[in-house]
Amino acid sequence: MKKLMSLFAMGLVMALLIISCATTQPGPSQTPQSATLPSVSEALYPEAVATGVDYFKKQAIAQLSLTETMLDALKSGNLAQAKEAYINARPPYEEIEVYALSFEQEDADIDARPYAIDGGETSPEFRSFHRVEALLFRDGNLKAAIPYAEGLVKSVKSLIQKLDEPANFNAALNFKGMLNLATEVPAKKISGEEETWSDQSLLIFKHNWMGIHSQFEPYKSKLSAELVAEVESAYQQCLNTVKPFFNPGRIAAKPYSTLSTEQRRAIVTASYRYRDALAKAREALKIPEPA
Repeated sequence: MKKLMSLFAMGLVMALLIISCATTQPGPSQTPQSATLPSVSEALYPEAVATGVDYFKKQAIAQLSLTETMLDALKSGNLAQAKEAYINARPPYEEIEVYALSFEQEDADIDARPYAIDGGETSPEFRSFHRVEALLFRDGNLKAAIPYAEGLVKSVKSLIQKLDEPANFNAALNFKGMLNLATEVPAKKISGEEETWSDQSLLIFKHNWMGIHSQFEPYKSKLSAELVAEVESAYQQCLNTVKPFFNPGRIAAKPYSTLSTEQRRAIVTASYRYRDALAKAREALKIPEPA
């Protein structure tokens, strides 16, 4: 009996060893799991990434010029002129925001809203465009806004430097930023908090979508015609939801607060559709989530 038990135990140990070897050591046709997903550090679609960043470099240069113009308008003491200059200065970074994860400090300094800062509006860390927005459109205090506009000029210059560092960018971060922003519009910005005091949230939605699409464009040649058409159709639907609220030749949009529930719902539906189409494109391109 003892001999039979001993043989049984030895057999059990051998079986476990065989199972262990089979599950931990890949055979000729078996690939380790770590090799099935490319690392973020790998150069996936480098030309597409570089093309997208080059577009944002041009937008950053435009942002610098528009921010300097806003500063001059604040110093002029003309409130109406300063408000217009503020609105005109908003679009470029709202496109560049796609890559916010690649320059988090600059993103906070340029675009953070009070809820993102410990202490809210009372904190000295709150110094973005939204600080200027509140001082202009709510308080009418041009003098108080000048130091923050000067800080914005410096932050945009720092952003330009970050955009010139290729190591900050890759396809995984590219698509994560696209999907994040396409989700943020209907999930958060739809509330109107994006431009609380200027009432220009529609302007932000439009340029968020434009920024996303500028980054999708370089990948189109790598995708099927059907999938490209799906993404393009979703993008156009997004733009069509806000098109009636813009006048030719003007940057400013109709006040967001005037939109009906149905009009806002159309924006939500379109942006989620766009997000989902972009997610399909990422899957087709086999681009992983960033680590």
